[in-house]
Formats: sequence, structure tokens, C-alpha cells
Amino acid sequence: MRLLITFLVLFLCFSSCKKRTEQKSDLKNQPTELKIQPTEKVDLTKVPDSLELITDQNLTGDFNGDDKADFASIVKNKNNKKTGVLIIQNSVNQEIFVFGAGKVINQMTDLNWIQVFKTLQKGEIISPTVIDQKTGDIIGQDNNQNFKLIGNGIYMSVEESHGGGIIFWNGKEYQWYHIE
Repeated sequence: MRLLITFLVLFLCFSSCKKRTEQKSDLKNQPTELKIQPTEKVDLTKVPDSLELITDQNLTGDFNGDDKADFASIVKNKNNKKTGVLIIQNSVNQEIFVFGAGKVINQMTDLNWIQVFKTLQKGEIISPTVIDQKTGDIIGQDNNQNFKLIGNGIYMSVEESHGGGIIFWNGKEYQWYHIE
């Protein structure tokens, strides 16, 4: 009888530990949710007629750090067929910002290379990649230009090379950092 009770106690202990471990690992695999509440709905009718949203490439995040859910999407310019990124801020006047799609950003007008399009967490520290102008070799990160994200950043890259950039709000305007 004592052996049976001991076995039962051990069984309950082990099964209890397993459930706690599974619960912890389940929490780790959960996607990080944005802790922002939209106070207004972003008005997609504000998208200029010349731009077409690439509907499977949309992001929601607090891109300008005002604790409101803003909207971003990869877009294609219907007139010149160039690809870019559109941001609509969730504010009273629903400001619109376009990068690429014919407008210059970091000496590019077409962002048709974007394969990875995702948000970066508010508070993350980013810095641009320094590249040797003569050889094109990567020197490293420019830690003199480290920036702690005020809002969510928008990370774009090519899958295989991971080369791309980050669009982020610096407190006054959106800025681009080239990343390798």
C-alpha cells in the first residue's frame, strides 16, 4: 500500500511539473501583442488613388510613438509601377507618408526588393550599417548613430541576404537606416 501511495504522489508531482513547463513554453511561443488601443480607426480611403495596397503585406503598429495603432502597407504606384511603403498615422488628420513608389528614400525610388516586411518593437536599439564606399564591404554597425525606437519600426529586407532597411519615427519625421 505504501508503495502505491508513493507511486501516486510521484506521478502527480511529475505530471504537475510537466503542465507548468508546457504552460511556460506555450507563453514563449505566443506572438508579442502590441499594447496599444486604437482611439480612431485608420481611414483607408485616405490612400491616394495612384497607389494600390498589396493586401497581404499590411502592418499595424504604433509607428510614431503616440500609443495609437497606425497602419503600414507595401504599395504599388499604378502610374509608374514602382513599389513602396505607405504609412497612415492614426491621428486627427490621418497623415500619410509614402516611401519609394517613385519617391526617393535612401537614393531609391523602387522598393520592389522587399521580401520581409515586419514591425520592430518599440524601445529596440537600432543603428545603420556602415559600408566601405570604395569596396562595398560591410564595416559594421555605426554605434554613434544608435537610436532607441520611440514607436514600432518597420523592418524590410531581402530574405537570403538580409540586406534592407528600417523606417522609424525620430520624434519629428520618419527616417531610414540601411541595415545589412
